[in-house]
Amino acid sequence: MARHDFSELFDHYPTIITEMPSVFKSHEFILRLAQKNQRAYVEALYAYREGNEPFLTVHQQLSTMLNKCNSLIKAVGMASSEDIFRNPNSCKEWRKIA
Repeated sequence: MARHDFSELFDHYPTIITEMPSVFKSHEFILRLAQKNQRAYVEALYAYREGNEPFLTVHQQLSTMLNKCNSLIKAVGMASSEDIFRNPNSCKEWRKIA
């Protein structure tokens, strides 16, 4: 059994995607999702508090779910980006489907 039910956050994906620019990065999407749904985001982090990297664990789950939004967005490739802590990193870049 999963430690946390992400469905409340996942339910907001279509709305958040419409708010994003035509091309965006996973990190940008996660930040917007967290800003707009702070309680649900914090609850997800809290569920993974026992591990050393709750942010990484939760963000991996949130990023993976973007792959299931293929009627709204398409993966473009990998892009340089900063994570939520402003560390240099890379993540998927997405393009909205017109």
